[in-house]
Amino acid sequence: MTQDTRTSDNESRVPAQDTTDEIDLMDILRQLWLKRGFILKITGIFLLLGLFIALFSPVKYTAHCTVVPQSGKEGSSGNLGGLAAMMGVNIATGGTGETLSPSVYPQIVKSLPFTREIMQTPIRVERSKGEEITLHDFYTNKEYQSFNLIRSIRKYTIGLPSMLIGAIRGNSKQEQNFPSDSLSLLTFNTKENHIYKIIQESMQLNLNSKDGYIIISYSFSEAEAAALITDQIRKILEQYVTAFKSEKAEDNLAFVVQSFNDAKIDFLDKQGKLASFQDANRGLTTASARATEQRLRSEYDIAFTVYSELAKQLEQAKLAVKETKPVLTVIEPVVVPVQKSAPRRSIILAGFIFMGIIVGIGWVFIKPFFMDIAQNVKQGKKE
Repeated sequence: MTQDTRTSDNESRVPAQDTTDEIDLMDILRQLWLKRGFILKITGIFLLLGLFIALFSPVKYTAHCTVVPQSGKEGSSGNLGGLAAMMGVNIATGGTGETLSPSVYPQIVKSLPFTREIMQTPIRVERSKGEEITLHDFYTNKEYQSFNLIRSIRKYTIGLPSMLIGAIRGNSKQEQNFPSDSLSLLTFNTKENHIYKIIQESMQLNLNSKDGYIIISYSFSEAEAAALITDQIRKILEQYVTAFKSEKAEDNLAFVVQSFNDAKIDFLDKQGKLASFQDANRGLTTASARATEQRLRSEYDIAFTVYSELAKQLEQAKLAVKETKPVLTVIEPVVVPVQKSAPRRSIILAGFIFMGIIVGIGWVFIKPFFMDIAQNVKQGKKE
């Protein structure tokens, strides 16, 4: 009897241990079911919040274009470097078609001078009534911008501390008299800093180093203006790269001109010495006279070779300066966008619904812990 009782007790205990996980899972599902009304309320609140943000978020259009940077081919100066070295002249072996590496382009578009040129892009918006304004005017004059409820709420809630700090700093700043040498330095006021941040957030330059192309894009509240600004970014970037290329070509031309003038003077000097010696030593047949004449003629030949090669190089350098090839080849031109790039209302709503479900479920399980902590604190105070 005792042994049978122990066996039956053990058999009854085993299934109880195996069903512990099932009981816990059922308990969780039961708690969620009992609190389903609360979870639905939280989800509904988040849904309304997401709907509010999706409806009142500013509309944006994104225009883009694809370009391929042309790589400069290095030229060779033939035997010019070796010949010039004989005369003590160092000729660079790099070609005049040198261009900036595309990896530098993102740093160019982030620079202050580049952004300032973008600020002067002429555009037309609905509120300008057909009048042409600059991008700087659009971002600084509120009459050209449509009312943005989300931005206003963010400005006077989350952005209020930064506004107060900026106002305090602005009032505490005193005018300073800078020396005349500092006038050439770039200055950056608060308004320009605000516009700079907006432009940098709206502008994208994606470099595909593997395939060798660049995608330039800009997001704006109106489609046509977005396309105009994107095309202007491409043009200004091309101007910067072309200016670098022209500068290298002009520097090379100035160097070749200086080397050519030096070689010409040396050539004329050697030519004069050889002619003078020949005039003064006609009819002389001594070995020393012939050796001197041979030495002078060798120096003359070298000087003439360097002089003639530099003359060719000078013409090539002049042609390189006049060269006007486009540096950025457009593969996909800018097209006025038709579809909005923002806001993505379906994604916003789906994200807020998911967030509401997570917050509601999380609060159902976290609330008992907070209640226990609060109860322990009250008991501790009573004791």
